Amino acid sequence: MGDVWSDLKLAFLIIIFIYLVSWASDLTKSKKIGVILAIIIAYLTVFQHPWLLFMTVLLFFGYAFLEKFAAEVTD
Repeated sequence: MGDVWSDLKLAFLIIIFIYLVSWASDLTKSKKIGVILAIIIAYLTVFQHPWLLFMTVLLFFGYAFLEKFAAEVTD
């Protein structure tokens, strides 16, 4: 059984990969190139630069929880 951090990294990797495949396929108009590009970006994000994963999670989920605070800061 793996530890919690490994499980979270795998869950975030799957979520990021699905989003990236959709984005890259639309960008390149090719499913194969989109999947390859998504694999590279997901690998670099999750395994080589884990702080980017933290930043993404904080920005994505943190904004939803702190929407009022974010609205005051941007005004």
